[in-house]
Amino acid sequence: MTSDLPTLKGLRAFEEAYRQRSFTAAAISLNVKQPAISYQIKRLEDDLGVTLFDKVNGRPKPTPKAHELFDTLSRAFDAIRETSNQLRGEASTSSLTIATYPGIGTYWLSNRLPFLADALSLSTKLVTLKRDADLWQEKTDCWIAFGRGNWPGRDAKLLIREEIFPVAAPELAAQILDGKLLIGTEAAKIIEQDDPENRWLGWDAWFPEKYAGKQARNKTIVVNDHGLAMHMTLAGSGVALAWLGVVDELLSGGSLVRLSPRTLTSGAGYWLVGEKGFFGTKRGKTVLRTLVA
Repeated sequence: MTSDLPTLKGLRAFEEAYRQRSFTAAAISLNVKQPAISYQIKRLEDDLGVTLFDKVNGRPKPTPKAHELFDTLSRAFDAIRETSNQLRGEASTSSLTIATYPGIGTYWLSNRLPFLADALSLSTKLVTLKRDADLWQEKTDCWIAFGRGNWPGRDAKLLIREEIFPVAAPELAAQILDGKLLIGTEAAKIIEQDDPENRWLGWDAWFPEKYAGKQARNKTIVVNDHGLAMHMTLAGSGVALAWLGVVDELLSGGSLVRLSPRTLTSGAGYWLVGEKGFFGTKRGKTVLRTLVA
């Protein structure tokens, strides 16, 4: 008994004939003549010592041995196709594109892009979009999205958990911490990120009773993304809720001051998201390793 593999031509002819249940259709699919399919399958049958197709009403009917071969062969070919497509994707582009929201793009990801470019030896491109619907429409290598990690058809790795607390610019923070100002008053307005889908923790979670009142809401500035909220906070326009892990450099550099040791958390967070198999590629592993470092 020989241990050599059958010919690739024979295996491809068999796979296509099995799928199509037709030698003629298999020949068209593989861009060869029909006799070539018959010849390759006959050689394969002789090599294996089994019959792979019976003729029923003039059409090839797979035998039990054909079912057995196809189960093994299809798994092997599918794995080869997946790996080949991943390698082609990695070789076909000289850049990496990440899509995310303006806030995390500005205050967290932008500082990491140079390190990512060095690690990949590629140029990196950041695309920012405010809405999830637009985010998933963007053709990109990977995304950083907010949620609980369950996006059908995609793989996700957690980057930052949702852990929030109030922050302010130093001058305003000093008055609040000294007790001269209260959060939610005219001089220390609340800066709130608009969230009609109630996805993330907000001021209503931080001040559940106080924030229900009209007076508090009259002292609130509403913006439509976290990046703008942080920009206004840095300018001293009010107090915003910030994410642990996102604003660490702003806190350590003194641009923002934390106003409370308390932290609110949830089961959500920011995730690095890629198509199925992305984190099995060299590129996917490098992106994840660099961003969590």
